[in-house]
Amino acid sequence: MAKIIELNSSIQNQIFDLQKYGQPPGLKVGFPSLDNLFSIKEKRTTIIYGRPTDGKSQFLIQTLCALACSHGKKSVIYTPETGDTFEVYAEIIHCLTGKSFLPSLNYRINEKDLMNVIPFVKDYFKVVELEEKEFTLDNWLEITEEAIRDYGIYASAADNWNDLDHTSEAMISEYLKRNLVKWNRHAKKHSYHGFVVAHAKNPVILKGEEFPKAARVDEIDGGYAWYAKAMNMILVHREYEEHAEGWRQSNTAEIHIKKLKKKSEGQKGICRLKFDVYRNAYFEDRGERFYLTTPFNGNAISQPDQPKPEPKTKKEFVQMTAKLTDNSDLNPYNDEPFNPAPF
Repeated sequence: MAKIIELNSSIQNQIFDLQKYGQPPGLKVGFPSLDNLFSIKEKRTTIIYGRPTDGKSQFLIQTLCALACSHGKKSVIYTPETGDTFEVYAEIIHCLTGKSFLPSLNYRINEKDLMNVIPFVKDYFKVVELEEKEFTLDNWLEITEEAIRDYGIYASAADNWNDLDHTSEAMISEYLKRNLVKWNRHAKKHSYHGFVVAHAKNPVILKGEEFPKAARVDEIDGGYAWYAKAMNMILVHREYEEHAEGWRQSNTAEIHIKKLKKKSEGQKGICRLKFDVYRNAYFEDRGERFYLTTPFNGNAISQPDQPKPEPKTKKEFVQMTAKLTDNSDLNPYNDEPFNPAPF
């Protein structure tokens, strides 16, 4: 249904406020290079896309942690590829504290750290676990409404689109045109920011060919319907770099702001963030490492950059490379020295 709205006194006041103060900016993630390009507002949706292993899920979790720590905003997240429910919460805790659950790492989270961070995670994050065999977009929108009503969430995040069940007799492009519009309208009606992660195709690289370039929109299943109906679109891309025993993806992620609904909320452009696999967190490289501060990672705004450790044996190379695709700063309770390592 739709209705005609006259230019009444309430709307006039909004127009005069716009003339006086301009459009208010959205919420900032906290990295200056990214904040110059992108901000987050309610009644909006953002599609984060890229190829597998490019760092989309980590970027999403980092963004949700920033919303919680810097702005007091709550989130609900559905991310079955990350693992079981406890593993999703552990991934969030790793990002907030900068400490790993892996026993092989020196900088490991301890029981006191967990007692400190868990109340915060309980307040600001809700994880969705699939109970039924089918979980459609309509089911996801219902869950989002429930989370808004019961917990007051601000952000709703589905990672990824392919983990929702999409059954339609129509072509995928026509299905997207209808359902992305439905999602956009739902976010506007219920005043939240919706995030969805979408995978671009992973091309097969033959011997002698160049490594894949940044994913194009038409490489997502459904093609340009994504761009046509999206409010905001962000591409996450990692280049390949030469290493001791071959090639691997760089720890530098290019964050491409491809589309924005409103100019007041940012602009098209590219910023570069690096990923620290030990901390499970992105940082800006300014000669020093600029991490986002949380209540649980201590004074982690900047750390001196360290030389990249090079593998001395093939076994070490394999172990380091394995960490690249593992989706698996300093905590005030822990005095252990921290040895930053590249992604």
